[in-house]
Amino acid sequence: MSFFQKDKHHLDLARLHKECEHNYRRFLKVPIDTCQMGASVEVMVGKNASSLVYLEVTEVTKYTSTLSMSAKGLGPQWLPPINIKARIYRDAKMVEIIEWCSDRTIPWELSERKGIQARDEKWQWNMFLSEILIYALRHGLAVTENP
Repeated sequence: MSFFQKDKHHLDLARLHKECEHNYRRFLKVPIDTCQMGASVEVMVGKNASSLVYLEVTEVTKYTSTLSMSAKGLGPQWLPPINIKARIYRDAKMVEIIEWCSDRTIPWELSERKGIQARDEKWQWNMFLSEILIYALRHGLAVTENP
């Protein structure tokens, strides 16, 4: 098989797991107690007070926690607020996206019809989460914790 005949929809599980592990390490830098139900934190990003990243722990079990995350004002005005649910696996030291904006589309694939997904869509979701986390950690100016 030549280079040009390779399957362009190859699913790389190792790449997905690596990104989930990186996101876990990024979450460790966010000042939120992921073992406390209802714990939340709001990060003001940049100089604009309307650019916020909000995280809240919505479920806690022995080995996992579920976080709801919303990002507002980080993109163009026509882009709706981003709502993500992520599961933290404390034993595996990984974070993965389990829900995206209550639907299964990725905003930068606007021409894609609903119901059709890329084979690496899960990786794309996790890459987007990592971009939000990196941006919030680098440019976050104020943190409000709500125990």
